[in-house]
Amino acid sequence: MNEITRYRLIGSIFLLSLAAIFVPMVFDAPAPERDSDFLIDQEEETAAAAQNDDSQWLAPQQEVDELIAELKQREGDLDAALTESRVQEQVSALTEQVDADGYWSENGTRFGEPILSPVRSDTTVFAVQLATFDDPDNAKSLRQQLRDDDQEAFISQYKQRGLGGEKIRYRVAVGPLLSHTLAKEKRASYTQTYGVQAIVVAMSQ
Repeated sequence: MNEITRYRLIGSIFLLSLAAIFVPMVFDAPAPERDSDFLIDQEEETAAAAQNDDSQWLAPQQEVDELIAELKQREGDLDAALTESRVQEQVSALTEQVDADGYWSENGTRFGEPILSPVRSDTTVFAVQLATFDDPDNAKSLRQQLRDDDQEAFISQYKQRGLGGEKIRYRVAVGPLLSHTLAKEKRASYTQTYGVQAIVVAMSQ
C-alpha cells in the first residue's frame, strides 16, 4: 500500500467516526420551540373550553341557590310580620281586659299574680287564704313567716272597688292545692297555728 492510499484510508475512517458521533445527536435534538408553544396554546384552549362548559352547568345551580335563599328571606319576613300582628292583637285584647294600673277589670287582681276567687263545683285547684292586709309590709311579714315554716306562701295583690272608691289590698295565701279535702285540713291547721280566719278559695292564673 502506497502512502497516498494510506492517507485516504485514514481520512475516511476519521470522517466515519465523526459521522457516528454527530448524526445521533442531530436526531435526538429537542423539538423546535415553535412546536412546544403550539402545544401549550392547544392545552390552554382545551382547558378554557372545559371551564366554559363547567360554568354553563354551574350557572343553573347557582340560580337555584339564589332563588331558594330569596324565598327563605321572604318567608322570614312574612313570619315576622305575622308575629308582630299577633302580638298587636294580643296587646289590644289585653288592653280591653286590664285597666291602666295593670289590674284585671273582671276580678281586680293585679295582672300576672294568682287569681283567688270563691270555690265552685268545677274548681280543681285550691288555695288557703289566711288574711288580707291594707299594708303590704304586714302581708310580706306573714308570707315570710309561712315560708320559714316550709309553706308555699304567696301574695295576691288586688284592687278593691266599692262606693267609696278603689283601694289596693294584699291577700296572703298558700297553694296551689289539688285536693279540696287537703285544703280544708290546712285551713283548720293555719287558723289554729297562726291565729287567723283562713278560708279555702279557688286558685287560677
